[in-house]
Amino acid sequence: MRAPQLPYKVTFVATYHCNFRCEMCNIWQKKSVDEMTPDEVALFFERWPQFRWVHLTGGELFMRRDLDQLVAAIQKNCKSLFLLNFPTTGWFGDKTISLVENTLQRGVGRLMVTISMDGPKAIHEEMRGLPGSWDRAVETYRRLRAMRRSNFQPVIGMTLLTKNAEYVQATMDAVRQVIPDFKSSELHLNIGHESGHYFDNRGRVVAVDHTKVAQAVADHRKRNGGGLHPVNFLEDRYQALVPAYYETGRSPLPCTALKTSCFIDAYWNLFPCSIWDDKVGNLRESGFDFGGLWESARRKELRKNVADESCPHCWTPCEAYPTLLGNLARAAVTRGGARQIPAPAQPSET
Repeated sequence: MRAPQLPYKVTFVATYHCNFRCEMCNIWQKKSVDEMTPDEVALFFERWPQFRWVHLTGGELFMRRDLDQLVAAIQKNCKSLFLLNFPTTGWFGDKTISLVENTLQRGVGRLMVTISMDGPKAIHEEMRGLPGSWDRAVETYRRLRAMRRSNFQPVIGMTLLTKNAEYVQATMDAVRQVIPDFKSSELHLNIGHESGHYFDNRGRVVAVDHTKVAQAVADHRKRNGGGLHPVNFLEDRYQALVPAYYETGRSPLPCTALKTSCFIDAYWNLFPCSIWDDKVGNLRESGFDFGGLWESARRKELRKNVADESCPHCWTPCEAYPTLLGNLARAAVTRGGARQIPAPAQPSET
């Protein structure tokens, strides 16, 4: 029997608990109980160690008191792991530093940490709903940045909506008041999305001014100038295709969700991605038989829908980056934007 072609990337939601009250996200309102345990995480990755890339996310991850044990379980049992990355608000500075130190000490190919920041102080704290959060975020970033390791990269991540799109330069200027040599390439931009099962924010992002956001992305892309470093390359290609996504409302490239990537929530539900609500199944209920769910008729049906472009469509980094890697030739861009390369006709993928 042919072995299943399993994905190399998983977005892994460790918790929905969050101490922030963000305007664009309702995760903090979830009454989350019975979330995944470190023992379950160890069992899952022991059985399915093929993942090369684990994107750990929340909620605010550091609301979990056992986060270090959970990360250690991933590192110990996911034998193929190369890249581990996670976002955080930066509110829990000491815990963040400790986790990064422990993760690096245990050994990892590459670790990336994103500190979420949505503008200069006043804008950030208005959008995030927590006074004092900007100062904590920039201070945590300053401390992470001082940890010089060849396999560790901290960045600041900014989600662009109408309210903050014009504040990209002001955000960098504010950070430079604390970190004078902060570079524009250390600020990573993404665009706001709606999701029922993850963000639980239907109707809260629909009125985004696409023109304003696309212009902010284009300006930042010009400042950075691309580059051959893999992270810079993907960032540049992601940003170059934002206008195409806004113009059509569709993924600019054939999405690889449920082919090379997948999404597992805090209760072990397997979804195609962070956006689409249709569920493949539940790993707890199936005895953590990921391979069985992956070979199931349900996964193949949903994958066919993705390949046929009958999914909701998005351009989130979680799904866009694996999609870019799966379509490198078609993702070729000029400095000014995307260069469209026709794709050969292909049957639907499952």
